[in-house]
Amino acid sequence: MFARSRQLILCAMLTCCASSAMAHTVWLESLPQTPGEFRVFFGGHAGKLETYQPEKIKQIDALDEQGKKLALEQEVTADGVRLHVAGSPVLISMHFDNGIHSRPPTGRSVEKPMNEVPGATRATYAVKYHKTVVEWAPLVTRMLGQPFEVIPLSAQQPVAGQPFRVRVLQDGKPVAGVKLGHGEEGTAADPVTDAEGIAAFVPKQGFNRLWAGKRIAVAGNPRYTELSYEYSFGFDAK
Repeated sequence: MFARSRQLILCAMLTCCASSAMAHTVWLESLPQTPGEFRVFFGGHAGKLETYQPEKIKQIDALDEQGKKLALEQEVTADGVRLHVAGSPVLISMHFDNGIHSRPPTGRSVEKPMNEVPGATRATYAVKYHKTVVEWAPLVTRMLGQPFEVIPLSAQQPVAGQPFRVRVLQDGKPVAGVKLGHGEEGTAADPVTDAEGIAAFVPKQGFNRLWAGKRIAVAGNPRYTELSYEYSFGFDAK
């Protein structure tokens, strides 16, 4: 099972357009020498690691097979953030707020609200949600209530090369037209959710990072003009 595999990775969201543009990602890697401990990583462009900002984690929960929250402690160390999880987690979920990024008339975007950047006319509020399956159990098919969420339709561990169906929800309702991608990239051939919010994702051998994203135009808000929802669903395929 995945809990006994070499890594546990909890991914952040990627770019929500369908192109192959890279995005910042956040994930967990298990520390095999210390059961129940995980290290948080934050990736930048071109696969480079960047300084992690622990204050951007707004929520992280580890759930057991019955859905009970397990004790979890975050520790900020010299090499980043570590998590200490008690008990036997089945699922770990996370909310990562990447802030508001505004585009000035010239130069690169800055992490400030649009009304604090002279001349800026557009800004994106990047909100990321995450879920990693540690052990496959009925719990993984339940809705957690995240504003943007990916839910597998089966509690059976996926098999590499065989379609694996998931449902994408926004505010608890199915969302059509959401593209699913592998890892940090999307392609024109990626599956898209239907009217029931369902699409089939074909996993690869080993650990998979399923990505889904949606951008929503926002009117009348002085701080940002667009809300970006992104989701990463991490699991191990047989």
